[in-house]
Order: sequence, then C-alpha cells, then structure tokens
Amino acid sequence: MDQTLPFKYVSSDEESRSLETVDVYVSDVKPEETGPIIKFIKKYCPREGILDHVKRIKKTSHDKGFTLTVLICSVESITFTDLIALIKNHNLNSILKPRIQQVCKYPAITRTQFDEWRKLWPINFIEDPKRELKFTLKEIENIEQYMERAIKLSIQAKLKGEIPIGCIMIDPKNNVILSESFDTRNSTKHPLSHAILNCINNVASLEKSNYLEKSNKIEIIQKQKKQPVDVVININSESFSYQQNNNESKTTYLCKGFDIFITHEPCIMCSMALVHSRIGRVFYGHSNKVSGGLGSCYKIHTHNSLNHHFKVFKGLLQHKIDDLSIDC
Repeated sequence: MDQTLPFKYVSSDEESRSLETVDVYVSDVKPEETGPIIKFIKKYCPREGILDHVKRIKKTSHDKGFTLTVLICSVESITFTDLIALIKNHNLNSILKPRIQQVCKYPAITRTQFDEWRKLWPINFIEDPKRELKFTLKEIENIEQYMERAIKLSIQAKLKGEIPIGCIMIDPKNNVILSESFDTRNSTKHPLSHAILNCINNVASLEKSNYLEKSNKIEIIQKQKKQPVDVVININSESFSYQQNNNESKTTYLCKGFDIFITHEPCIMCSMALVHSRIGRVFYGHSNKVSGGLGSCYKIHTHNSLNHHFKVFKGLLQHKIDDLSIDC
C-alpha cells in the first residue's frame, strides 16, 4: 500500500516488529489421545498469558494423512526434567514425548505479520479494520494540495525571517480549512509559537468567539422572556463540522478528528499537543531527526500509555521541500 501512495505510513513499533520467538514444549499426539492430554495440560501445565495468541494444537498435513502436535507449556515455566517426571506420574509417558519448539513471542497485529508468523506455529489473529489504509484518488489529490499550501506558508515564513515551517488544519469531513499558520518564534520571541501550536490557538480563538456569540444570544432571549430558560449551549460551530448529535456529550475535544498538514515533522511538545487536542491524522513532509515526535525520535501517536492515538504519514511532497532548501 505504501508503494502506491505519495507518503508513507508511520507504524508503531508493534506493527513493524519482526518475528521474535519463545521456546515451548510440544509433543506429537494421536487424534484419539487429545482429550485426556488436553485435560492434563490445562490442569498441570497452564500456559501463561503471553501465549494466549498461540493455538494449542497444530495440524500438519502430509501424504499419509496428518499429524497433530500439541503445545504443552513454555520452557520457562518448568524444566525438562520436571516435565518428564510430571508426565510419568500421570502415566502419560507412553503418549507424550515432549520436545522444544519455537513459536512467535508476540501476537500479530498486521496481516503481513500474521501471514509470516503463522508458518512457525498456528496463531490467533483478529484484523482491525481501522488499520487498513484506504485513500481514493480524489483524497490523495486533496492531500497533496493541502501540503502544497503548507509549503507556500513555509516560504512566506522564510521571507519574513521566521523558521520556515508551514501548517494547515482541515476538517476532512467537508474539506474545510479551519486554520493555517507558520512558525513565529523569531518575531514573537516566544518559545511556544510553533506552527502547530499557532494553528491550535487559532481554532481555540474561533471556538471561544462562537461560544461568546451564542452565549450573548441566549442571554438576550432570557431577558426578553424574563424567566429562566433551560438551554443547552452547543459550543461547536458548524464551520468546524463537529457531530451535532443529541446523544453526544455537550463538550468535545478541540480538534477531534481533524487533519494536520505540516511541512516538517512536529517536535515532541507539539506531538503531545496533538494528542491532547485529539487530532485525527497528521501528514508531514520533512523528518525531524533532532526532536521529531512522530517517527524520527519517538512515536508519540502510538504510545500505549496515552489515551489517544492517531495515524501519521510522512514524506508527503518531501522532494519539493528539499528542492526549496526549506530545512530546519
């Protein structure tokens, strides 16, 4: 998918990890013997939670039929000598002949991992449809146009003596540009005037203005009626295309579901601001090897300890940024 797109998906470490294995004890068994063997294993050799993704039995087909191999437990849970003694004590030594086998250590997250790792030993896999990357030709065209605009903003910034980073925020539901800005740390002498933070502040200012406008209208209505009115204030402006659903909470995060197009990879601070704002997707062109928070130094958008994650794509129109010598 990445090869046909003008940008590359920045996957999590879990999504991009290669095969790692763990040793387990297994034994070939006859089909009619699987019942008592499974009961024995479940009672005396329970597998740890780390092996929940691995199937208990492997079926191998061959010319003479098939062979069943049962997974007993991990090597770390019991020594080979103790396992042999345990099997002998339950009179299963004639049908259980344990040996060491490698299985995948972690559950597969992507279809590619699943197809590769299951060759070693059968594993469970539930594909998450949200991980599938689908873009129409029109969407790709719009995405490139937004980055073109961000590049123009970075050129403007450079001409004004600013750090040449351009940023645009849009609502992907209706392709409305909500905010655009460039880095203004040089002119403002303020360390927080990054392009992304400027964009978020613009959205916050617009929302505050909409809130005050609606509050004033409600106050006028209340004064005209001269009695209290039970009114729910929806501070979400239609221009921001928030979901206007009566079942939703009265409040929402500032940039929930919006897209960011920025010429350069956001720093760690800006990446965290995007998490707190509940951004939907981020597209950037040039990687930030010094303090990049979305791929180069950290992958904040995939961090398991955070309560919000979003998709990130890099390398969008990077050649144009490089040709213009827009680096920082």
